Amino acid sequence: MMDKILVPLDGSELGELALVYAAELAISLNSETHLVSSCEKSSKEDQHMCDLYLHKVAEKFRSQLKEAGTILPVKTVAVAGEPSGAILDYAEKQGIGLIIIVSHGRSGIMPWATGGTANKIIHRAPMPVLLVRAAIPASSMKTGLFTKILVTLDGSKMGEAVLPYVQAIARKLTCQVVLLRVVEPVQHLHSIALDQLRLPEQDVVAMQAEAKSYLARIQGEAESYLIGARQRCGEIRDSVRMVLKTGDAAREILNVAEEEDVNLVAMSSHGKTGMTQWMLGSVSNKILQAGKTPLLLVKPTEIIG
Repeated sequence: MMDKILVPLDGSELGELALVYAAELAISLNSETHLVSSCEKSSKEDQHMCDLYLHKVAEKFRSQLKEAGTILPVKTVAVAGEPSGAILDYAEKQGIGLIIIVSHGRSGIMPWATGGTANKIIHRAPMPVLLVRAAIPASSMKTGLFTKILVTLDGSKMGEAVLPYVQAIARKLTCQVVLLRVVEPVQHLHSIALDQLRLPEQDVVAMQAEAKSYLARIQGEAESYLIGARQRCGEIRDSVRMVLKTGDAAREILNVAEEEDVNLVAMSSHGKTGMTQWMLGSVSNKILQAGKTPLLLVKPTEIIG
């Protein structure tokens, strides 16, 4: 599932923040790491500079793995062409299972969502993408980066696309998974006059009961899967918790992420609406832009392509 990890690099220190996350996942999941840079200019000199940079980063990365007592495959590739397209073409041809990218690269701290390579890769990638926030201080980069994961669910099968990835990470790396379901007490409309309509109280109560039952089922399934982690985590029932909130979905997700002090938010890029324009106007897009925590986005197979 994540036996091959790709890290796009642009020569900046900010872009290299992704390597800390890549190292921890590669070591725990026994993954092969692909360090990829794009050379938009095709001259021999530019290609040589790209190769030298990747070689330097790869040696540093291999040292990190060696210090952890692990030797794993690390590949370096300089692809030609427009960065996002060239990187994604390579990722698909190589069967990459996860892309780890930083929200800002060479351009520095700026509103990345207005454009750029990271934004294009996140929107177009058919495989999961782990977005690392560049605002996280470099001094805070350490092991134990996935000790608490917040998983957002909406009750749909498409929304559950993220679960296998979280379970795979949690079984190896973490002792806590927080399952969150937000009940929105409104009906979203496509109307010129109104964009949403408040639901009757009895409907909201029924939705809350259904959501609680749903979370309990997912919690039980997750605990069963993570049973192998019992020795590390103590009682397995304490390693998976569920949280039910009522209100605006994006706002509640951001609030819970802060309250629970999680270090990863994981969610499907689509939920029950199956929006054809990926993430535009969706909850995941709001979390993508406003969140402060690393974000794992998984695109459901039903809408890939």
